[in-house]
Amino acid sequence: MEMMTHLDNRFTLDLILMTSDFASGRTKDYIKNLKTEFEKDSRIKILSAVQSHEVVSTINKYDIGIFLLPPVNFNYENTLPNKLFDFIQAKLAVAVGPSPEMADIVNTYNLGIVSATFNPKDLALKLSQITQEELIYFKSNSVKASRELCAEKNELVWGSIIKQVFPN
Repeated sequence: MEMMTHLDNRFTLDLILMTSDFASGRTKDYIKNLKTEFEKDSRIKILSAVQSHEVVSTINKYDIGIFLLPPVNFNYENTLPNKLFDFIQAKLAVAVGPSPEMADIVNTYNLGIVSATFNPKDLALKLSQITQEELIYFKSNSVKASRELCAEKNELVWGSIIKQVFPN
């Protein structure tokens, strides 16, 4: 969200924040504070949550999926979130920080951009340089990658592994 202060009016940011009925009061307060803070910028919207099976179809109308998570611990440094695969299945261009696993997928499939650092300003600079032609290119590569990086292909891999471990 900080990145938006470095982007021009061509850019908007819609957030769908997922919580559960069991979310702590602290989590609910955090989301409430975010909504209050970002009411000041009409380019930022916090949308209502959707069911997990509706995420891909809901975000398909957008152009770019963004994930920027500073590596404050081992898990964050090596994250490979479902959100990345949601972006790909929704056929979006992808913009991420230099998290090794995500950067590898974005670069291997030419899905979008990888920021040099985890600084929101650096990601904003890279985003502001994307041309319409590049955006179309990244999204078309996401269509191709979505056929490869999907549950059906993953099931085949797991099935093969299980047959090797349990041959009978």
